[in-house]
Amino acid sequence: MQVRCRWLTGLVVAAAVGPAGAENFADFFQCSNPGHCPLTAVGSALGRAVVRSIPTVSASSGLVFEYDVETGAFVRQPSVTGQLFLERAETLGRGKWNVGISYQYVSIDSVNGVDLDDLHDTNPISGFPGDTKGFTIPHLSIALQTHEVTASATYGLGDDTDLNLTVPVLYSNFELDGHFSNDPDRVHLAASKLGVGDVLVRAKQRVLRGDAGQLAVGLGLRLPSGSQDDFQGLGFVEVTPAVAFSSASLHVDRTVELQAFANASIGFDTEDVAHSEGRFGLGVDARLSRAVTLALAFLGREPFEAEAPSGATNVDRVQGGPAPIFGIDVTRPNIYDLSFGGRVVLWRDTLIGFANVLVPLNHDGARSDVIPLAGLEATF
Repeated sequence: MQVRCRWLTGLVVAAAVGPAGAENFADFFQCSNPGHCPLTAVGSALGRAVVRSIPTVSASSGLVFEYDVETGAFVRQPSVTGQLFLERAETLGRGKWNVGISYQYVSIDSVNGVDLDDLHDTNPISGFPGDTKGFTIPHLSIALQTHEVTASATYGLGDDTDLNLTVPVLYSNFELDGHFSNDPDRVHLAASKLGVGDVLVRAKQRVLRGDAGQLAVGLGLRLPSGSQDDFQGLGFVEVTPAVAFSSASLHVDRTVELQAFANASIGFDTEDVAHSEGRFGLGVDARLSRAVTLALAFLGREPFEAEAPSGATNVDRVQGGPAPIFGIDVTRPNIYDLSFGGRVVLWRDTLIGFANVLVPLNHDGARSDVIPLAGLEATF
């Protein structure tokens, strides 16, 4: 008797061949014999890890308008803001609108430092109880790519209050290719999904203004509009209280102006608090002119615990007892990234272009090599 199932680890790991007509990505985690498919329960946890690996652009616009007592109108501040993933404490301005559209590409390349394009496991895996021969996986490659187009609108509800609505649309591709020692046929599974991701509703209130800088508090709701089974949504409401600090500007010389930013927030899983995560960031803008600003930021995410129980990726071995498949063990990841980009005014004080790259600084969790971002925004 030979178990015919698809085992998935990291993103997805196939240990034997099953029907290729999966309705969604989560179907790749299903087995014909669930009692001998130890990684089925990992599917939802990995889905969360993949969704959270797609960065969310901040709700802060590139331009800031402040009320001028002398003119009785809101006047644009002299420079454009560069940060794209850090919120700033400054608000947009009463009655002002900022609308934007952006594109980013995320390709999950590794899980806990293990390259998903070159997976192999030569320690014989037991396919069923009492199996004395087992099978090995000489080679397996997994690809999961996401193209995301995001529309965002921010409205200045008051002098110190902003409201934001963000709607992402995702096109995701999954592909698995490899072979196993107990099956002469090569495995090739593929699927593509297009859908709306989780909608974000965010609010920000400036609470302090002083010579040293400004402070704002915020609250975000991530609504479960994206498909959890296709790794396009978390599947639950996430509530995110946040705080943002913007320092006063420092004039280095006649042309360069620096400003620092700091963010801290917690994304609360409303179904299981243990799966929440803390988030933080530190960054600096370098304003080169009224129209051009570059930005550098360090971003971190610290989940409260691992996305799956310890040993969840273990499979039975012919000898030596259970062990993680492909050597991928489940641990609590510490996720750190470096963000570099900026904004440039393209037309008058209305149209702005922006671009950014997000580079991983470590290999914990489900990671993409480099995440590029580009987009346009208009303020009026």
